[in-house]
Amino acid sequence: MLGFPRTQFLFLIHSLYKTEEAKQLEEEIFCLCKASGNLSKVKGLNPRLQVDTMAPASVCPILLLLLVLLGPLPSSSQRETRHQKFQRQHVDFPKTNPEWDARRYCNLMMQRRGMSTDTCKPSNTFIHGSPEDVDAICTHGGTYSSDNFYNSNAHFEITSCRITGGSQRPPCNYRGILSSQRVQVACLNSLPVHFKRAL
Repeated sequence: MLGFPRTQFLFLIHSLYKTEEAKQLEEEIFCLCKASGNLSKVKGLNPRLQVDTMAPASVCPILLLLLVLLGPLPSSSQRETRHQKFQRQHVDFPKTNPEWDARRYCNLMMQRRGMSTDTCKPSNTFIHGSPEDVDAICTHGGTYSSDNFYNSNAHFEITSCRITGGSQRPPCNYRGILSSQRVQVACLNSLPVHFKRAL
């Protein structure tokens, strides 16, 4: 038997894991432990998962210890591929609220896409083309430039957002410019992973 109290294991895992994935994982572990009669009532945990049993510890504390040693679950952004990050930051199709002016659009989208939460990203460009057309820049829809950079053959409607003022701490305020231009992107495995510039 491990010398660490079961209740401390449960409290520690609950403290470290605070994502939606963690809640689901916690529930699955509690169901498993409840079925085998290895849970004590622990303060601060999901009330519907609390049970009043004092059966001897078995596999449950070991499971919890392994989860603690593995560290907190990565957030969704940490699990993004470079291509997924590119799409989140640069592709908006069809364009969100096309009736809005560029300033209001930039302020909303920079926040919604997670680029003005902790710090204000100085500038960002949104491409209003379909994900398929944007991905095609790295293959039949683009022309090789240099290194891993490709230039789009077609023009895209884009919104260029740039921060106003000197501070890069929230609240962030952006100005925006709407235009139609060709774009240059960096490609990896025939998929765009970085927006280089408008041409």
